[in-house]
This record gives sequence, structure tokens and C-alpha cells, in this order.
Amino acid sequence: MDGGKIDVNITFDENNQIRVLAADKYRETENLKGECIDFLKKIMSFNDMVSTLTEVLDAQAQKIEDAKLRAVGSRNKVEGEEDNRRKREQELRTLINEKKMMLERLNYQYESLQKVANEQKLTIEKLSNNEI
Repeated sequence: MDGGKIDVNITFDENNQIRVLAADKYRETENLKGECIDFLKKIMSFNDMVSTLTEVLDAQAQKIEDAKLRAVGSRNKVEGEEDNRRKREQELRTLINEKKMMLERLNYQYESLQKVANEQKLTIEKLSNNEI
């Protein structure tokens, strides 16, 4: 039954507590425990920093998206205003052309009426001269 024996080393530490591990192994284990606790604290601190950074970046991303939306809205408004100005300019040009055509027509009609008036005056003069 030599294969069934377990080698256990029971010792007392400086505080008179029973230890199953050898003193040097116990110190190494305690050192490892301290290092693990320090590492865990650093990881938690790192996690907090990453969370804070993520929040800040999310806030900045939201600000950027808001600015993009405002820029797109402004650009669309400007483009719409340009289209409105072009349409208004075209409407005014059409109105000007219509008024010019009306002016030409009225000038032609005025000249025609002046000719008729002059002809009528001549006719009246001729008639007046013949009657005298």
C-alpha cells in the first residue's frame, strides 16, 4: 500500500497556526494572492477607465451625428433656396417677356391709332377745305 500514501507535511507558522503547506510555499501562495488582488484592482480600474472613455466617445459621437444632421439640413435648405431662387428668377423673366410683348403690342396699336387719327384729321381737313 505504498502507492496509496499521501505525503502531507503539517507545520506551524510564526503565529502558531497549523499549515499543511511548507512555509516557503505558503509565502509564495500569499505573495501570489497579493499579486492577484493587485492585478484584479488594476483590471477593475482599467475597466472603469474604459467605461468612462466609452461614455465620453459615445457622447462625442452623438454630438458629431447631431452636427452632421444639422449640416445636411442646412445644405438641403440652401439647395432648396437656390432652387426657389431659380424658379422665381424664371417666373420673373417670363413675366418680363410677357410685359415686353404687351408693350410692343400696345405700341403697335398706339401707332395704328395715331395713323387712323391722322388720316381722319386729313379727311376732315379735306372735307372742310372742299366745303368752304
